[in-house]
Amino acid sequence: MDPGALIGIVAAFLMIGISIIIGGSPGAFINIPSLFIVVGGGFAAALGGFPLKDFIRGVMSIRDAFLWKPPDPVETIEFLSEIASKVRKEGILALESEIDAYYERDKLLGDMIRMLVDGLELEEIKASAEGAIAQMEETLSTNVQVWEKLADLFPAFGMIGTLIGLIQMLNNLSDPSALGPGMAVALITTLYGAILANAFAIPISNKLKKVKDTEILYKHLYLMAVEGIQRGVNPNILRQSLSIMLGVEVSEEA
Repeated sequence: MDPGALIGIVAAFLMIGISIIIGGSPGAFINIPSLFIVVGGGFAAALGGFPLKDFIRGVMSIRDAFLWKPPDPVETIEFLSEIASKVRKEGILALESEIDAYYERDKLLGDMIRMLVDGLELEEIKASAEGAIAQMEETLSTNVQVWEKLADLFPAFGMIGTLIGLIQMLNNLSDPSALGPGMAVALITTLYGAILANAFAIPISNKLKKVKDTEILYKHLYLMAVEGIQRGVNPNILRQSLSIMLGVEVSEEA
């Protein structure tokens, strides 16, 4: 788990909450109609722009923002170079006994090594892997788009709530008791929209972008490694190529 997103979002809401409490009258910032307008309206409008399945998956991807842990680049390079060394010494078929470990690490990696063991041509393996990577990238991109859309819609519905509150005020100018609730809806919905966009939806979408970019990078890394293994590239050369791709330094094996 990478706690950065959780710490940042909680801290943002905490700072806002502390400021409200210090200013006094925290109850004045609670308005149920405003929540319905901003939260309900934002999610409903976002749903209208995506297939239901994609929208639900995108909303549920919030788990990745909090629970996803980036792979260790050095450990990954060591793992892949060990595979290359094993193949260089014992041949491709030596990988079959450990195929479950490769699947446990990454399904795409397991699929590619299975195809290697089964004797498929490199071009077939690459075509299959690139298709899987493209599909994964599309899925992860949709998850990002859902949260980007929510980040756009929350402030927009905040403004809609403001207009609703102002209309209610104008229609009840003769009733002083109705002015307060109307003003509350007018102002608080804008506040809710700004908070939900800037302290919640935008950080989530940014984190999901990082998840997507990293996951796709590592999938290409696995493909690059499998291609090198199939061609019999020296494990040391493969290690250096992978380290350049990940921007880290690794020691050269003897």
